[in-house]
Amino acid sequence: MPLLFVLLATLLLASSVFLGAYGTHGLFEAGAAVSEVRAWDWANQLQVAHSLGLLAVGLMLRRSPDIVFYKVAGWLLIVGIAVFSGTNYVKLLGGPDFASLTPYGGMALAVAWLSAAAGVWRDFRS
Repeated sequence: MPLLFVLLATLLLASSVFLGAYGTHGLFEAGAAVSEVRAWDWANQLQVAHSLGLLAVGLMLRRSPDIVFYKVAGWLLIVGIAVFSGTNYVKLLGGPDFASLTPYGGMALAVAWLSAAAGVWRDFRS
């Protein structure tokens, strides 16, 4: 599982470069409103930040494979990135509007960090 988390993190980081470039250049040149470009940028920033977190969780899990909190955090980060950033990307690309799901992605990200914190607490106290 650490390999999966680290691999997904690096792929998400690579895709964030392409998605960020598209948001900056493609959306704007396609006539998107400034608010849409900002929404894309915010989704991209969260993807980058939480992908780095997934990388860290994967490395922590490699160090301490028995810490279940790290596994939970990793999966919640993956789901949170997919739901939060994904719903924004889909909407801004003209697809279906899944905005009602977006907050659940944000909640998954927040709970992921709480789970990671619990894992760190357990890991470093043992």
